[in-house]
Amino acid sequence: MLETYELLERISGEYGDSFYLLDSTRFEENYFDMLTAFRQYYSDTYIAYSYKTNYIPKLCRIIKNSGGYAEVVSEMEGWLADKIGVNPANIYYNGPYKKKAYIEDCMLNGVHVNLDSSYEIDIVSEIAKNNQDKEFEVGIRCNMDIGQEEYSRFGFDVKSGELFRAIMKVNEVINLKVGGLHCHLPFRSLDSFKSRILVLKEILKKMTDYDWSYISLGGGYMGKISEEFAKEFAFIPPSYKEYAEVTAGEMAEIYKSRVKKPQLIIEPGSALVANAMKYVTRVIDIKQIKNKYIAILSGSIYNINPFTKGMKHPIRIYRGSKSPDFYYESLDMGGYTCIETDYLYRGYQGKLAVGDFVVFHNVGSYSLVMKPPFILPDGPVLELINGKIVPAKRKQSEESIFGDFYWA
Repeated sequence: MLETYELLERISGEYGDSFYLLDSTRFEENYFDMLTAFRQYYSDTYIAYSYKTNYIPKLCRIIKNSGGYAEVVSEMEGWLADKIGVNPANIYYNGPYKKKAYIEDCMLNGVHVNLDSSYEIDIVSEIAKNNQDKEFEVGIRCNMDIGQEEYSRFGFDVKSGELFRAIMKVNEVINLKVGGLHCHLPFRSLDSFKSRILVLKEILKKMTDYDWSYISLGGGYMGKISEEFAKEFAFIPPSYKEYAEVTAGEMAEIYKSRVKKPQLIIEPGSALVANAMKYVTRVIDIKQIKNKYIAILSGSIYNINPFTKGMKHPIRIYRGSKSPDFYYESLDMGGYTCIETDYLYRGYQGKLAVGDFVVFHNVGSYSLVMKPPFILPDGPVLELINGKIVPAKRKQSEESIFGDFYWA
């Protein structure tokens, strides 16, 4: 979407001073670019989009219509996948908190349930024993040690042998089998993926003849970002191709002599959606406190993603024709909340005036789903299609925020 001050002013007049701009075409392009990169190395690769990253239904439907899968971590997200019409066989259910009734519903309908803890083994075993006329297959999450400072709290430990004992316990149930292996860590560097592939190879080596239906490498991939934004990271952000070479390339090598190969599942979220959304805010005021200039914006860091505090998201300023030409050597941009640390950007250099728009890029990842109903309702998500503004999500209302409370 090519913004202009006039366009943003027109949208602001109808929808308010803060709003998200969606580019669903870019999201779809990212999906096919990433899938193509991985399938060049391992043809049986599928993308299960991480709903928790950004569950705008339009985006989830694009994945479904493009032949992709859904990765969900709750009944709420499973409900969304069902409403969108995702085939249960194309849903991967992860997460540490699963209820027995929903696990049973998933198993009976063919959803891939990836076990995270021992209590889930007891549940799926009981479900299988109560339905002996059916054959069931589940996945299991491995807990990897790749030298990280803090151990992951998810999955079954590989080093201690807990993973292998868990697999054996599941497989003791006559009509139940572990068919999937799920490996996910939150680190995005290429070295972290190289390390987890080494652990994966160790697992597969100990289970040489095991017949896996799928191997999921989880998410944690970087998406397409500008050179400017890349400087904010402590590592060089990898491309889709670089990730694919390290992961899918190794999978192809591992299974090159096998006739039957497992599906390779990847679960990107940020890699697909981060650069598909922008956040538009307006400059409400500019004040000077001692030797410091602070602009007050109509948005807050909580609209961008509180996890990215301290990182400078790429920004672009849209100035009105009557904006004063005052240049700031250093200006901080604060949000509308009453939190002292609510800064969206620090150290801005350039021209800025009251009434100008500041547009933040790469905000599609976790921004919507983690925004609390704090101080102000969340803004709408809008998309420009054939010259028309099409809402993808309406502005949050006071009624939707307070309607669930008891007032007596």
